[in-house]
Amino acid sequence: MTMPPYEHSFNSDASTEVGSGSVDAKLPTEDSITRRYQISNTAWRHHYNVKTAHDQQLYRVRVSEMTPGKPDLTFHSGVDDSGPIVAVAKFHHFSRGVRIGLGNPQAPSEVAWEDLSGQSKTHSKYRWEMNISTNGDSRRQSFLWKRTHHVGLEDHSLTRLSNRNYKLVDEQSGNILAMFMSTVATPGASGTLQLYVDYGQQFDLMVLATVLSLYEKTRRRRNRSAGGGGCSGPRSRHGCLECKRRRVKCDELRPVCSNCSKRMSLCEYDSASSLLWTNEESRPRPRPNKSGSEGPQEPESTFSTTANSLRILGKLNGDDEPQSVARLNLNDLELMMHWCNSTYKALSRFEKTDAIWQARVPEEALSHPFLMHGLLALSAIHLARTRDEVKRAAYVSIAVAHENQALAFFREQLSDINASNAKAMFAFASVVVVYTFGFLHPSHAPGTDDPWASINGILQVFTLTRGVQQILQQATSTIRNSDWGALFLLDDYDDILPEDERSALDRLHEVNNACKVQDPAHDSAAYEHAIENLADLMAAAHHGVTSVRQACRWAIRLKAEFVQLLQEHQPLALVIVAYYCAILHRLRDVWFVDDWGIRVLKAIWQVLDDQWRPLLNQPMAGTFGDTSH
Repeated sequence: MTMPPYEHSFNSDASTEVGSGSVDAKLPTEDSITRRYQISNTAWRHHYNVKTAHDQQLYRVRVSEMTPGKPDLTFHSGVDDSGPIVAVAKFHHFSRGVRIGLGNPQAPSEVAWEDLSGQSKTHSKYRWEMNISTNGDSRRQSFLWKRTHHVGLEDHSLTRLSNRNYKLVDEQSGNILAMFMSTVATPGASGTLQLYVDYGQQFDLMVLATVLSLYEKTRRRRNRSAGGGGCSGPRSRHGCLECKRRRVKCDELRPVCSNCSKRMSLCEYDSASSLLWTNEESRPRPRPNKSGSEGPQEPESTFSTTANSLRILGKLNGDDEPQSVARLNLNDLELMMHWCNSTYKALSRFEKTDAIWQARVPEEALSHPFLMHGLLALSAIHLARTRDEVKRAAYVSIAVAHENQALAFFREQLSDINASNAKAMFAFASVVVVYTFGFLHPSHAPGTDDPWASINGILQVFTLTRGVQQILQQATSTIRNSDWGALFLLDDYDDILPEDERSALDRLHEVNNACKVQDPAHDSAAYEHAIENLADLMAAAHHGVTSVRQACRWAIRLKAEFVQLLQEHQPLALVIVAYYCAILHRLRDVWFVDDWGIRVLKAIWQVLDDQWRPLLNQPMAGTFGDTSH
């Protein structure tokens, strides 16, 4: 019988876990469902094999390192990489995050993507989510991989020196769902994974993909810290003391070798060659004795020795006048780091556009200050929306400052959109829409209890989105034929609507025609155009709204006459917007959308009278489940 995990105590108080004092209550019992997987690595190129406890190989995991366009880990079903791809893992550069995809990326529509995100600077805790189906119900559930020195498997030795042992914890209940124990002491063995719940094959695959990602990232960090691998080539007798201590090859660069530079370690040399490199002026010179007699000199002070040593750095710069460097702006560095780690996802619709928004857009911003300020402003708003109340005001202030700077520079370029600035203009125009959604959120608006405040807020978003589209049209041809062309890929879906939605839209057309009969001045064409575009958006939503870009497309297509009707608060126009809000509500998990849809929909319900409210039955039922709100 497979044993449950056990708790082990060490004399040392050192631990990478937080709040693990009551582990006993969270351990699985002996009656828990268990499955065990054995993970081994190949001797050549360090790929992985995943086998069951009965030695049946399930997956071959191919490792790709420093290969553009390829996942870092590719899971093939079967004994070799000729089997079908069932999962991939992509490591985010310059961050602790990993993008996990269940499925074959060659069929993008069938891949379920999730993020494995680092929760600590010491790489000791990682978080991920996925949909879990139990008893016919599907729910979103979050999990934590925590490095552990206290809980292990009964038949494995546990050491506090290992940093590759993990426990998988249900974030809500705190129950341990799985354990991974590293077995690197055994040649060819990587580790053992044991699960204590049965959430299905996809869950097991996700657990394997996440823990192997952590294992592989740790292996790569160790290789980098070892300077590339230690024994590949003859060691130099004149290497630095730190490389000799670690038994790795030293390249003898002065004053700091490459290995010590990567590890930020103290680099010292003890051979005679180091003395030849040091400038003669840095050596202490004998001082003449005032009495003229020779005798022992007073030892040089520590301060003097240090000062002489630091002159070496001065000599490296030559005689040129050093360029002044501005002080680091840690706020801006934090914002850019947050953009690369998280905020870029607000504009990326799928995998092909991730690299564009995460890396290429910031690169373009280096040459266009308005775009750089725009990225920092959006990151600040993102932080303001996700941080506590104490820090929120400070981030909002920073966001406003950057946005004001961005708009000032942006207006100067509006009259001259060309090939050299098309990418930057396009990216900034897109960023502004998301910024407006996040900044003008109803929960932040003055007079939150006033329904018109929420309605006017969405009207401002519509107005801005339509204005931005004019800029995008001028830059479209340049970008479509560039390496940013993936931004224009459209989602493919059928335009067939469920019967209840089609009937609701037909009812809107009937009301529009009736209003035209009653009032010849009624602009039925503007309403009809808005309803038809609403049908297209509802069809897209029926197949799964994947980005705010789909929602913004409806606002972009609106006729100017319909926007004017909205500004006049015409009842039928507000009814049509209510349907839009019901679709927007499906994007409520996106941070800058949040409860936009539900707030504006409630506001429209409040301002309309009983004559118009029956037309809201369909969007209200789709959002609230009934029409009693």
